[in-house]
Amino acid sequence: MSIAPSDTQCFIFPQTSLEKPPSLVTQALPPSHDEIVDSYARNDEDTGYTGSELKRRQGTDHLLYLTLSVCGQPSSAVSNISAPPPSLELFVSHQTNQCPGPNFAGQQGWIPADGGFANYENPTSGDSYFTVFAPQTPGFNGNYTYELTASIDAPFTYYEDLPGLFFVDSDQNSSLFITNNLTTSNSSTQQEAWMQTGGPFTIFMHDADDVMITGLLKSYCGLNTSAQVRTMADVEVGMTTIAGGLPKQQYYVKGLNKTTAYHAVMALPSNYTQTGSGMPGGGGVVWQDIRMTTKTGKKLRSAPPVQASSLSSIDPNCQLIYNLSFCDTVNYAVPANPSNSNFSTMVELAAFYDNNTATNFDYFAWSLEQIPCGTTAEAQYSLATNCSNCYDAYKQWLCAVTIPRCMDYSSTEVYLQARNVNQSFIDGSPFPAGDPTFSQANKSVMYLNSSRVPMIDQSIRPGPYKELLPCIGLCYGLVQNCPAVLGFACPLAGKGQNYSYGYPRNNSLTCNVPGAIWGVSRASGHGPSTVNFWVGLSLAMVVSITGCSWG
Repeated sequence: MSIAPSDTQCFIFPQTSLEKPPSLVTQALPPSHDEIVDSYARNDEDTGYTGSELKRRQGTDHLLYLTLSVCGQPSSAVSNISAPPPSLELFVSHQTNQCPGPNFAGQQGWIPADGGFANYENPTSGDSYFTVFAPQTPGFNGNYTYELTASIDAPFTYYEDLPGLFFVDSDQNSSLFITNNLTTSNSSTQQEAWMQTGGPFTIFMHDADDVMITGLLKSYCGLNTSAQVRTMADVEVGMTTIAGGLPKQQYYVKGLNKTTAYHAVMALPSNYTQTGSGMPGGGGVVWQDIRMTTKTGKKLRSAPPVQASSLSSIDPNCQLIYNLSFCDTVNYAVPANPSNSNFSTMVELAAFYDNNTATNFDYFAWSLEQIPCGTTAEAQYSLATNCSNCYDAYKQWLCAVTIPRCMDYSSTEVYLQARNVNQSFIDGSPFPAGDPTFSQANKSVMYLNSSRVPMIDQSIRPGPYKELLPCIGLCYGLVQNCPAVLGFACPLAGKGQNYSYGYPRNNSLTCNVPGAIWGVSRASGHGPSTVNFWVGLSLAMVVSITGCSWG
């Protein structure tokens, strides 16, 4: 429906509609025990759900659900705006007045469409009247379009005030996201059922500098109409069990702009029903947005602090890889060189890193076979651990140290380590003037003048970059879990450790653990319970798996 600024449109939900039989819905997704997914598979007295049916409330009152979604809004008449047009407003009355609104003096409910969405739930036994009001829009042209629904079964559209989506990592033109756990059940049957869905959720993304989108961030139809990323044409979707071993959906979004902040929103197209329009919950579910920024690929031309004028042209030597066969928890940007024809695609680059790591692991596996792992518990090398734990700890450590996590050279975060300063930038530009890292003395320092693994410099030739160091816990876990006869040891603090490993700080991932979620504690809008869960998970991984110096 369309409405012009300053207009009102009035509606009635008659008492006779309250007596209609409830709708039946079919569960289209596997069951879940997770707080975020449970929001669209509810079973409580407030909504009237019971399994796959909807039950009627007892007594004379019936619960009425109204939802208002803004699908389109007036466009800006000027180039510089600081806010979207004012939101539509929903007025509701159960009195005899058939058109409540801003000029109605009687008792009524007033709900502005925050972020393009408004909902109303209230028991009623008679006629209900509601009005959509469009305020004046100075500085904007055009009308609003909206979707208004009334139901006695359930809301047609939902908004969940928790983020269901988490940012993993990005390069200049793509980003990787995962959802929260889609189930917390220990049932292998239920977990496999989720893995077989292939990924039912969609994703919307939009440039965060465009303030117009903030007027639609909570509206499914609004995002589906206006978001810059709103189809799956540039999105690869799949299921994953990284970060805890439970099913999650994964999104690889391509075609993004460099150095750009985005709103990212998870959504479910038609809730838990097999059909959408006309069914309870059929209008979709939208979760709270998060913000992320793509990498810049820029390098300093003057000493920190970074000034905008000191950033040179693009040097895109960090590229996102994921879905590796052996190092299956690696899902981040790695040192790359797009001008190197041998690794011009993500698949080729990922295979290079993965195959090299798997080959190195084979040498370790042959050594571990010499240990009597199958003997009795009393004859094992340790009563606290075993060869299986050693196998897993070594694999986790090896993937972290042979596949370094790449960050923009222009980043000035103190926990990042400069690498490969003896090589030229891949665009052929000279070393940044005034950057002390490129002094002649530093060019003779091994941890600065090369990558952690020689084959990166020899085969990929990424030029200078910065590395998010593996967490020291990965090395400690390797030493703790493997037989002493293998001779593993970690570098000491002040004697190489600071250049080889990083440390978790301030509940943030300031060091790398493959499979951990990067930036959760920094993403905007996360509710406390969600932040604590994810940060706690990441830190637990550091402690329990816990990583050896590579030189």
